[in-house]
Amino acid sequence: MTYLEMLKQQEQNKLAIVDDGKEYTYGELVSLATELRNKVSFKEKVYFIHEERIVDQLVSFLAYSGTATVPVIATEASKEQSFAIEEIPQAACMGVMTSGSTGKSKLLWRSYRSWADFFPEQNRVFGIDKNTVIFCQGSLAFTGNMNIYMSVLFEGATLIVTERFRPKQWLRLMEQYQVNTIYLIPSKLLLLPRFVSEPNEKIRCIIAGSQSMGIEEAQKLKKIFPQVEITLYYGASEMNYITYIKDSSMSEDRTDIGLPFEGVKVTVDNEEIFIDNNFHVEGLTMPFSLRDRGYIDEQGHLHFLGRTDDIIGVNGRKISSQKLEMVLRELPHVAEACVLSIHNEDADVLVAFLGTEAVEEEGVALNAEKAEAVLEPTEALYAKHMSKGELVQLLKSSILEEYELPKKFVFLDSLPKNESGKIDKRRLLQMYGA
Repeated sequence: MTYLEMLKQQEQNKLAIVDDGKEYTYGELVSLATELRNKVSFKEKVYFIHEERIVDQLVSFLAYSGTATVPVIATEASKEQSFAIEEIPQAACMGVMTSGSTGKSKLLWRSYRSWADFFPEQNRVFGIDKNTVIFCQGSLAFTGNMNIYMSVLFEGATLIVTERFRPKQWLRLMEQYQVNTIYLIPSKLLLLPRFVSEPNEKIRCIIAGSQSMGIEEAQKLKKIFPQVEITLYYGASEMNYITYIKDSSMSEDRTDIGLPFEGVKVTVDNEEIFIDNNFHVEGLTMPFSLRDRGYIDEQGHLHFLGRTDDIIGVNGRKISSQKLEMVLRELPHVAEACVLSIHNEDADVLVAFLGTEAVEEEGVALNAEKAEAVLEPTEALYAKHMSKGELVQLLKSSILEEYELPKKFVFLDSLPKNESGKIDKRRLLQMYGA
């Protein structure tokens, strides 16, 4: 079975995808992919997909997947990299790329079955069926997007997608196409309440991951989508989906990432999380560690405590960036935070990058100018400054030790992200001049 054959089994006249208002049926996708496949020689081992439009990425993927040339949808970071590709696993039908916080992509290989065999279970948990009309935003280079798109097409459902970062337009598309399901990372989801004038009762399912979410954020979303069930997942490019938690089980404890999916075994040894399943990239030995830390509580819920590399060294002391960033996010109007240890003049300097809730007419401002003080917006159009001293005093009243307090603060409207929605630490370092 290939993904193109999977689409051929669906109702060909049904709407499959709408890409920024342009509609394609299942039959039209099949026709476009078949036409492209008939033109290609398939002499190369790998074809890197660099198309910008989502539907063009999808058509190229369908045309190449399952052939002698393995498709890889390239991340932005990978376009500046070179890959020495020697041997491709025989079962591989696609290459996927990780795009972690370092900004350097890693190429991994997947078989058709490693995703498709898990679609029934993940769709059961997420509430995806043939009647789903789902809104998604962003490139297929984000593996989470690619997986969801394929799982929706597996069910014969409908995708409403856009590459544009415009929350108002997202809501217009949702209304126009009677969307009943949303797939977005939490930071994008939480932009929506700012632009909704009245509750939307058509939205029944929200799927989110890659970032943490607690009951407070879930309640904000349920005010504008009163009929919704929210599912937050924990997963990885190497493995697939691992655990999930529903909004009915969420609490103020944002470390709780729920129970394992059926067919997935999770164990913890000395705070290191190990995963065992049949739905992973080629070449992994089970059980496998993602180098994440956590613990399992009495109810069997997994709690995420950060990555092993979240422990950073500052002048001989070990500091948990996860703990510090959690405290920083509790500051007034701080929406996101990232802490880096930067070596400067024979000493380590702990620098906090803070993203606030600044809003523009068509989305979030993305400028990356440094500021000498932390800006505290009091309303969308008004703001005042909080001095570094006031900020430090607030932090001293928290659970932090004196040596855990950042020495420098950089204010940004929004922290830079990669395709998976994770904070891009490499770009932060470039902004800082490190």
